Order: sequence, then structure tokens, then C-alpha cells
Amino acid sequence: MKSIKTLVATITGLAIVAATSHASLTTVNDIWGANGAGGEWNLYNSGVGSSPGAGVMEYLYGNFTRVDDASDIQWIGSPGGATFDAIYAGAGQALYTAALAGTPISGQILSASGNMGSTPPARSLTTVSYTPVSQPFLFLDQANGNNAYSDPTLSTGGVDRMVTFAVTGYLTSAGNINTWTAFSDGTTHYVIAFEDGTDFDFNDLVVEVSGVTPVPEVGTVVAGALLLLPLGASTLRILRRK
Repeated sequence: MKSIKTLVATITGLAIVAATSHASLTTVNDIWGANGAGGEWNLYNSGVGSSPGAGVMEYLYGNFTRVDDASDIQWIGSPGGATFDAIYAGAGQALYTAALAGTPISGQILSASGNMGSTPPARSLTTVSYTPVSQPFLFLDQANGNNAYSDPTLSTGGVDRMVTFAVTGYLTSAGNINTWTAFSDGTTHYVIAFEDGTDFDFNDLVVEVSGVTPVPEVGTVVAGALLLLPLGASTLRILRRK
């Protein structure tokens, strides 16, 4: 019986690994040069280290962790609502939440007038609080005729148009790593960054959001487990015979 229980635990673990593993991350093109030398700022400086000021993320947060692309598709919001802060954007960007089928929920969360080409402002922009009415939900940036969903299968071109970073604090003096301070609410915030065109620099709309958490896709773990069920069932039969 102990062997059977051990096998079941192993199969369960393999199913979760199969369901959550991801081969690679979507490439964020570093095409503008450090500190926005090309007129725009890079989302982060992927080619020349991570010194503060090299990209939007270094300049405002200093430290950040990339969230796996397989793990930032579906989201849930906290009961107290979510807070959004557009920190860098091109003109005409509009952020929504959407149902899993892709239909926008309620009205837009925020629109961004655009500060692309300028130095990213310190984190002092007006925030917008919003309580998602459908759980889990997707994020959606609608701009320039393209839909950029957190679910790449729904995005224009069927490609990944949103990348995510986890941040636990920010630079109180933008660009000065010595001023890093943890968020006062003690939680992990997320920076979601969208691509609305074809250069895939993901700086078209960059939003800091708190009060939301990425969650595994519904049915993903179940699907992974089902793939391993034939193996598990046959092995259990062998153990019982023994």
C-alpha cells in the first residue's frame, strides 16, 4: 500500500510539472538603447546588465523578477479591489479586464495619454481602483487596432503581447538604487507590459497593479494529470498483482 501511495504522489507531482513547465520566455526586444537613447525607453535593459536607469523597470523599481509567460494568463482580484498605475505608455492605450472568452468586462480601467519618449515619471501618477466582477479574468490592452490579451491565443496574431514582472518595492528617488523601499502594503505588486505593434519592445503600455494575483489556468493541471493517468493505472495494476 505504501508503494501505491508513493506512486500516486509521484504521478501527481509529474502532472503538476507537466502542466506548469514552460520552455522559454517571450523575447523583449532591447532596441532603443539604455536610457531611451532612441527616443523611447526600453522596458528593461536586457543587453547591458541591470544598472538603475537602463530601462523603465530599472529606473523605477531597481529589482524585479520576470513571471513565467505560462503563469501570467489568468488573474484573480482581492476582495478590496485592485489598484492600477500607468507608469509608461504610448498614446491611445486603453486597459480592460476581460472574461476568459475574451469579452471585455464592464468599462475600461484606464486610458493612457502617453509619455513615451520622455523620462518615465516617478511613481506618483493618479491610481485607479477597480474591483473585477468576473473571476478569474484576463487583461486586455486595446490600441492601434490590435488586441493585446494576457492570453496569447486571443491576441492579434496569436502571439504573446503581455509580459509580467513581480516587484516588492520601488525607488523613492527614480534611478537611485540606494533609495529602494518595500511597498507599504507589504505585498507583491505586478508590472504588466503590453505590445500593440510589431517591434515587440513591450513598452506601449506599462502598468503597475496591486491587489491581483496570477493563477494557473483552469483545467491546466487536470489536463496534465489526465495525460499521465494511463501510466498510473497500468502501474497500479502491476503493483496490486505483486
